[in-house]
Amino acid sequence: MDGLGTLPSMPKKPRDSRLIETEAIVVAYAMSRLDAAFLARFHFKSWRAAFASTGASLGVPAASMKNLRDEFDPLHGFRRGWHQRPLRPNRQRVLSEFCEVSDDALLEVVENLLRGDKETTEEIVRPLALAKERVENVAERLRTGRLAEEFFVANCEPLCGVRRESLLDRRQEASGFDFGVRGRDELAIEVKGLKVRAGPILFTDFEWRTARTRRGDYWLVVVGNLSTSPLGKLWRNPADLLTVASRARRSTVVSWQATVSVA
Repeated sequence: MDGLGTLPSMPKKPRDSRLIETEAIVVAYAMSRLDAAFLARFHFKSWRAAFASTGASLGVPAASMKNLRDEFDPLHGFRRGWHQRPLRPNRQRVLSEFCEVSDDALLEVVENLLRGDKETTEEIVRPLALAKERVENVAERLRTGRLAEEFFVANCEPLCGVRRESLLDRRQEASGFDFGVRGRDELAIEVKGLKVRAGPILFTDFEWRTARTRRGDYWLVVVGNLSTSPLGKLWRNPADLLTVASRARRSTVVSWQATVSVA
């Protein structure tokens, strides 16, 4: 021995409970949104196994993981979930940050969290956990949008002269619009919803750029009055017909890096 002996181990600093809870919320959001694809990605044979394993990785009870997933379920339609419970602000923040992130990027974040990646926690989870500003209720907007899309599919012919069997679902393709039309490749249809007869609608930057590029081949269908008796209206070329104003906010952006050589 060189005289130093065995150094006493330093006690681990307890983790911030807000970080642990936010990590669990992100993982639970991914469970609800991706459903079977989540189980397949992480090779879970059942939800019971998924709750137990993810809870153990994050330091959260399995029952809490299930309850968190169930809170997001009414938004995604796979299960009934906690349909009578409004989302709390920290759940809304996670939803707001990740609702437009690709499935692959979301899964990458979850994988990093489950293996304890500190960079992911510091760059994504900590800002979410410590946010003080009020986050808009995107949960209600997403639910309204889904109801509007369902109404449009059932009533597309009287609304815009397109038969239901001719619709092409583009909602999962990040195309800048919701539906295409078979045999009319140039046509793009975007659907928005309102709970009442009149009010603001939101376009993502990509949607609005697509509208400006396609012009008359970009159709907007707004379904309003969804809380009572839905009504639909069509705008051909909304980029020319609507007055818009831009809005900016801080957002979680996931990037992908690879090292390559052409030598």
